[in-house]
Amino acid sequence: MSPSRIFQQVVRRFEGDTAGPAVAAGLALSYVLLVVAAVWPSAPLVAVFALAGYAAEAFVGRRAAYFSNALSQVGLGVALRAMVREAALLLLLVREDTLSAGWLAAVAATLVLLHVVRAVHSSLAVLVTERRKLPVITRGFDLGRLRLPAPPPFFVREHRGLVYLDAPVLAGALLTVAAGASWPVLTGMVLPLVAGPAAIAVTAWHVRLNRHLADREQVLHLVAEEVAAYAPEVVLYFSGADDCMYQINMWLETFDRLDRKKMIIMRERLNIPLLGRTSSPILCFPGGTEMMNFTMPSSTRVALFPANAGKNIHMLRLPDVGCVFIGHGDSDKAASFSPFSKVYDEVWVAGPAGRERYLRSDAGVRDDEIVEVGRPQLAPISVSGVTPDPMFTVLYAPTWEGWTGDRFHTSVATMGVKLVRTLLDHAPHVRLLYKPHPMAGKTDPAVRRAHQKIVKMIAEANAARDASGQWPADPAHDAAARARLSELTDRLSRLGRDSAGSQDEAEESRLAAQADVAGDALWRDTEAECAQAYWESEGFWRHRVVTGTLPHLYECFNRADVLITDISSVVADFIASGKPYVVTNGADLTEEDFRRVNPSASAAYLVGRDCAALPEILTAIGGTGPDPMAERRNALKHHLLGADSPDAMARFAQAVDALAAKRSREAVGEPA
Repeated sequence: MSPSRIFQQVVRRFEGDTAGPAVAAGLALSYVLLVVAAVWPSAPLVAVFALAGYAAEAFVGRRAAYFSNALSQVGLGVALRAMVREAALLLLLVREDTLSAGWLAAVAATLVLLHVVRAVHSSLAVLVTERRKLPVITRGFDLGRLRLPAPPPFFVREHRGLVYLDAPVLAGALLTVAAGASWPVLTGMVLPLVAGPAAIAVTAWHVRLNRHLADREQVLHLVAEEVAAYAPEVVLYFSGADDCMYQINMWLETFDRLDRKKMIIMRERLNIPLLGRTSSPILCFPGGTEMMNFTMPSSTRVALFPANAGKNIHMLRLPDVGCVFIGHGDSDKAASFSPFSKVYDEVWVAGPAGRERYLRSDAGVRDDEIVEVGRPQLAPISVSGVTPDPMFTVLYAPTWEGWTGDRFHTSVATMGVKLVRTLLDHAPHVRLLYKPHPMAGKTDPAVRRAHQKIVKMIAEANAARDASGQWPADPAHDAAARARLSELTDRLSRLGRDSAGSQDEAEESRLAAQADVAGDALWRDTEAECAQAYWESEGFWRHRVVTGTLPHLYECFNRADVLITDISSVVADFIASGKPYVVTNGADLTEEDFRRVNPSASAAYLVGRDCAALPEILTAIGGTGPDPMAERRNALKHHLLGADSPDAMARFAQAVDALAAKRSREAVGEPA
């Protein structure tokens, strides 16, 4: 990739971030000024800029990691930056002429030797790390027979940190320049020359301790035996990018409620910390070969797929397992009737609309392969039609721009700013909850810019409302509620770190041998408290920008009197509430054409790109008269989600049982 292309990507990553660019600029500037100070020469300034460089290096990994990676791609990695720092030190010593030629040579030789020490240490540390990266990562399985050693110390896991062994040399040399004595630079050279070999010795010992983990086949064999002893019947399988984790997380609670032995299979190791709380055991196969060679227990009869991904093929190949596409939402978007779905044995949809969608699209899925199971995740959505806050509340929950290049896929860029402005200026006052899709702005800079403008508009509107004195503000109550929210958020963060273990894969697998029932219960209780505290942390009249995982979208449903959204699964989910909803028609199609192409909008109020109809719609919805769309919504609810009885969870479990029974009969040669 060309440097200009890398630079463009860095700039895009920094959009909307203030700390990242500041840290990146500080890092670059510290090295430039360090060299200038050495040429001057000025030992105090060299000390200041060297210290600033060390600090910037520490921060850049946390706040501007992409910038650091980009520097490495163009040949300016951490090792080269260390050489610049060391060259600046040598240049300063030459310019100051404090040390003799012999001492100067000793300092230079020490700095070179430290790079050799670091290279040896890093080679051994990488060997330890690679051996402890198990071919299959587990949760909920006892790996005691693997004799997993304790995790190595931090300087093995973070071996790149040894590049800062030059700090004592630099400090000693600067003290020598200031004091005119040679003992500081001698001390500065001795310390890292002792610490470096000591680190090598400890790391070599851990290479020996972990040598048996190099036998990947043996590790896979032992894990396969543990899985076979557990005998899972149903698998939830997921592969996807980190920003797609919502696709599996939405299914975890439903999956855990199945009265069968369950197991989750994941494919990306970096996604494990992003997986929501679950009581089901987990396997993660980062490599395709390991997944392909793993012996799946004969007890496994059903595999559920929330997303279409290339790595699904590694599970789809198993002839004795019934493979089902369950998706991550039911909508009129193309993802809900993809031709890829025909590779599965069955496709489960929420209701008759999902069946019709597949048959109408000619995606290659037969009618007898479609099963209507409802949407068991929708249980938390209130159907009372009553909201807890006194002000009329509008939820704007647009989807993202997608991969197709359709400029009307999301309303954020085309009409989001105008729509939000109309809501903020509406009389009588309404409260706006703005909850964009987690992936909004991922591919389209225009969406990112519009989102940022919307956030700014909401902040300004809140400031105006606070200043008006029109509502009964209680600063003491709000401060206490915000403190409570901060406390609960910190507790959730700690619980999340505790569940993640030591960030060492082997150690995490060892620690997670047993399900943390108490921890799961505490997590759920804290999560519920945190969601409640969120709504109590600000007055009911304040608009909210809702991002992140909490509060959940369904919590926003329960707070809203009306939803405004794009064509997406949000429509089918919200209709479970029975409350009115508005769908954006950014392409300004005729009402007849729009409803024909998007059946989920057949009971919706429609708003075009100019948003001119929105005030009238809000007046009709918020008035005391009958809602003209109410009867349509009730009919559409059953069309989209299926019958109310039996409930969706029961239908989902029945579908699992039916497919498992079918596969069991086929396994013994009986007719399906």
